[in-house]
Amino acid sequence: MQQESARRSNRDRTEATRADLIAAARKLFTEKSYAETGTPEIVTAAGVTRGALYHHFADKQALFAAVVEQEAQAVAQEIERASPSSLEARDALIAGSDAYLDAMR
Repeated sequence: MQQESARRSNRDRTEATRADLIAAARKLFTEKSYAETGTPEIVTAAGVTRGALYHHFADKQALFAAVVEQEAQAVAQEIERASPSSLEARDALIAGSDAYLDAMR
């Protein structure tokens, strides 16, 4: 039992570290750009080591891909939320389009 609890704890820490890295990178990429952001800044902002960064991501490009993927998922969720299946097709299209445009702002 105790070993299973420890695994869960490790998984939670792993997920939290990954989320911290993605959040820090997203903020810095948005504020400064991808090219102007270095990995030392990202790890400092995330409060982790460079080793942790490279444990979760092969390089800065892989971290950027994770940021983009997370943003795409957030946009898709907003579109889904705004256009439930209970809407008529035309209304769902309009609501989903509005949600997409709002997300892009």
